Amino acid sequence: MKRPVSVVRLAACAVAFSLIPAATSAQRGVPKLEDLPCIAIDTLATDDDNVRIIIFTNNTWRYYYPNLEERIDKEVYRNHWVNDRVFAYTDIELKDLPPVIDLELISRYEDFHAPAVGNVFSKYGTRGRRRHQGVDIPLALGEPIYAAFSGKVRYARYNTGGYGNLVIIRHENGLETWYAHLTRCNVAPDDYVTAGTVIGFCGNTGRSRGAHLHFEVRYCDQTFDPEHIIDFATGDLRYQTFALDRSFFSIYSRASETLEEEDDYEQALLAVRSSDGELTSEDILENIEAAEQAAIKQEKAKTDPLYHTIRRGDYLGKIARQYGTTVSRLCQLNNISENSIIREGRKLRVR
Repeated sequence: MKRPVSVVRLAACAVAFSLIPAATSAQRGVPKLEDLPCIAIDTLATDDDNVRIIIFTNNTWRYYYPNLEERIDKEVYRNHWVNDRVFAYTDIELKDLPPVIDLELISRYEDFHAPAVGNVFSKYGTRGRRRHQGVDIPLALGEPIYAAFSGKVRYARYNTGGYGNLVIIRHENGLETWYAHLTRCNVAPDDYVTAGTVIGFCGNTGRSRGAHLHFEVRYCDQTFDPEHIIDFATGDLRYQTFALDRSFFSIYSRASETLEEEDDYEQALLAVRSSDGELTSEDILENIEAAEQAAIKQEKAKTDPLYHTIRRGDYLGKIARQYGTTVSRLCQLNNISENSIIREGRKLRVR
């Protein structure tokens, strides 16, 4: 059974689970869970001191994180923390890292969820002068993409360097996982997410020739092959603790923010499985048509008006950088001056 999870900003609870099998409930005529009184009756400890389980009268339970605020205020989420650029460790070079880094990946089975399950079409490594710093997994357009481990979202926005809609999550052990080409980001910077949270959906945004997930694993901005730790074909984690050798890092890890991908994913649609595990010729044609429609929609979106809802701390210069435009262009689109006061909650046209 897949464990439902949710995005946690500064809240303390996750999602409810039923303790009653659905078939049994239907046979016995048990009312829907949401119609029953939901009153907490007991709290259970777990192996993790930061996690509790609350039992409710309607036969459901929830994860509870009593020390969540303390957990997300750890040093790893404060040092080198930036939301507006992909590289955060600009003052740390490869030679500065220790020869071996011992990483605890999980302490419980629930601490990991495969970001996606499928055959790796394009592997990690170099191709002549080109660099490919992650793995590519062809998927059906709109298929959910999951957070691999629990952590805090550092970056979630459209990236003009080729990644398209990109989510970067930092984890307690210092690792960062990157999820690119999403149709949209389902989380925001500074959200805390648990392993298995749906952080976006498979798309074709950025420099991409077909719907797929581009997935990277980095430590201090340095990349290494994600297949060292994840078996994407089965969705399994290979190790509980991983000795990350410095030799695993690519010398091209931080050479550029530009994603260099030239693979044709139309043929890779043959590897995309249907919901029942079988793929017919009709499924392949539907996948290709969906990819073509997504490409048309993506091109059209480039000319459609785009609006930004102003948040606390926003200013024209910051918004202009976020969307790859200029302050003067923002002023022109919104008929305002550079000295205009922009108020929280207002929508500002950015394209």
